[in-house]
Amino acid sequence: MSANTLPVDQEQALAHRMYNLYSSYRFMLAVIFFILAVTPATPLVFTAVTSSAAVIFSLIYGAQALGTMMFLKPVPNRTVMFAITFLDIILLCILLTMSSVNDNGLTNLLFIPIAIGNTLIPGRIGVLLTAMASIFLLFIDYYMGFSQELDAGLTGLLFFAATLIIQSYNLRLKSTVSSAMQSQSRAINLQQLSLTIMQHMRTGIVVLREPSQVLMMNEAASHMLATRYREGNLDQISNPLQTAYWQWKENPQLQLDSFRTTPDTPEVQPSFTRLTYESDVFVLVFLDDKASMAQQAQQLKLASLGQLTASIAHEIRNPLGAISHSAQLMEESENLDKYDQKLLGIIHKHCNRMNEIIETILQLSRKESWHPEKLDLNGWLQHFIQDEYFSGFETPAIQFHPMGKDESEQSLWARFDIKQLHQVVMNLSLNGLRYSQQKTGTASLEMRTGISPSGHPWLEIIDQGPGIPEDQRDSIFNPFFTTDKNGTGLGLYISRELCEANQASLELLPPDETGGCIFRISFAHPDKRITGV
Repeated sequence: MSANTLPVDQEQALAHRMYNLYSSYRFMLAVIFFILAVTPATPLVFTAVTSSAAVIFSLIYGAQALGTMMFLKPVPNRTVMFAITFLDIILLCILLTMSSVNDNGLTNLLFIPIAIGNTLIPGRIGVLLTAMASIFLLFIDYYMGFSQELDAGLTGLLFFAATLIIQSYNLRLKSTVSSAMQSQSRAINLQQLSLTIMQHMRTGIVVLREPSQVLMMNEAASHMLATRYREGNLDQISNPLQTAYWQWKENPQLQLDSFRTTPDTPEVQPSFTRLTYESDVFVLVFLDDKASMAQQAQQLKLASLGQLTASIAHEIRNPLGAISHSAQLMEESENLDKYDQKLLGIIHKHCNRMNEIIETILQLSRKESWHPEKLDLNGWLQHFIQDEYFSGFETPAIQFHPMGKDESEQSLWARFDIKQLHQVVMNLSLNGLRYSQQKTGTASLEMRTGISPSGHPWLEIIDQGPGIPEDQRDSIFNPFFTTDKNGTGLGLYISRELCEANQASLELLPPDETGGCIFRISFAHPDKRITGV
């Protein structure tokens, strides 16, 4: 779009308003002519003709003015517009011949159609209208003998001067309006771009007008608050968010607690920022998914742990290797009694356990790349049960009860790094098989899958073991906590850390009637994008 070009719809709107104003002016002028024609004493107009001729002229002028106003409501094209203004000039020139008074100011009426013509029909056609009006005026002056009172030449020059001024002003006006329209269009495009970006942000955003009027929210906020309403009173949309909002208003420095709207929605951490615009006060609310925040913290923690364990490997593994090697050399001695051999066995056992702990920590902190991907959870579990070898159990009895989104295909989609999922499920399975065998004598296990109402898939691993005492349930995910004298206490801790790294959660559910443990992995939504490292 050039600087002197208006958008088509804007130019048509301006032309439409000006044309309507011109049509109304012509109709009012016709009414005035008719009143003057029927008035007995009209000293300035219609002095050279009879009253009947004056009435006929006013009726003709009024008919053409009313006709164009009624039947040409949209702005006519350039040709028709030229015909209307040209006819108006002819009729006004005829009006000049119907008056014997020279200095009556009727020539000033010609400026109106000239101005309208040069505005709506700029360029050469507008100049042509001005030239025709000047020629008609010179003709009237020459044949009607008005030369003593009417300077037709000077009036014609004024017509052309007005034409140049109007066309120049028209160009500048179009340029100004065009620049304003371009700025408005850019502002609208930027606003639409901002709204699009906001709608696709993973952070929930809510805009409030004080005291508590919700103006808008993005898709993420609608999901986090489990609401389909994007506008309205805050207390009708989300009571937990309203509570956090009033707490923040009372003390902006307060560290707000996170909340979860429903069991199927993510836990969110709210934060508020006040904005003032003119006389209104707005509050911008940010809702951060704590799972995403935990994933970022987990990545930082793993990076720090990796640096720490590198030092641990050098500081502990070397003396541990020396101890183990010395014990092996002592075993070769022929002067060992049974008591010494027992002590050497204890040394080997605990050296191996310490080495296993170090290997486990290094495995957790090792900076291996991982890539969450979308997978059929039910299909993956079927292959896992059929193809995997469960160390220490020859024929484990594992029952699998899939429940997919599509019951006919039994497919259930989840998003997780396959290697890490294998590590988590294998660890939970080995624990469950071991405790089931301790209680029942049979290494048995049950796996169930399902999907929450919000579309989040889950996997439950259920054993038939003795369960976990109530006073220990809150400690099982702590590092180095174990109820098995041969365990390291890191299996469940690592499993939970890997789940959080994939924006999933691992939790221990209340026991059922069998009293065994029920571990549930709640996966992120399969369509949610998870960034790997």
